[in-house]
Amino acid sequence: MLVASITLIALLTGCFGYNKSAKRWAYVGDAILLAGGAAAIAIDVTEQQPRCKPDDMGNGCTFQPSIHGAMIGGIVLAAAGLFGILFNATRDDVKTSR
Repeated sequence: MLVASITLIALLTGCFGYNKSAKRWAYVGDAILLAGGAAAIAIDVTEQQPRCKPDDMGNGCTFQPSIHGAMIGGIVLAAAGLFGILFNATRDDVKTSR
């Protein structure tokens, strides 16, 4: 639930800068997204899950998918951070008059 909330907030705000100063802070936000995504993926991969889990009646094994919610959330966070970094690197600065 926490990863999903962070993902939604991050994708709604966007980490895209329009001038040099804003780009610096956008890079910080994008790096946090990448780190959060990597942490979520690492936690999901290293978490010990039983290979075979008997159903409620104690019969056989139920299907255990190899991809879980934390993995998907981590992938979304990391992809958003990577996209933000690439977008900021290729975007021209907007000239503002002061």
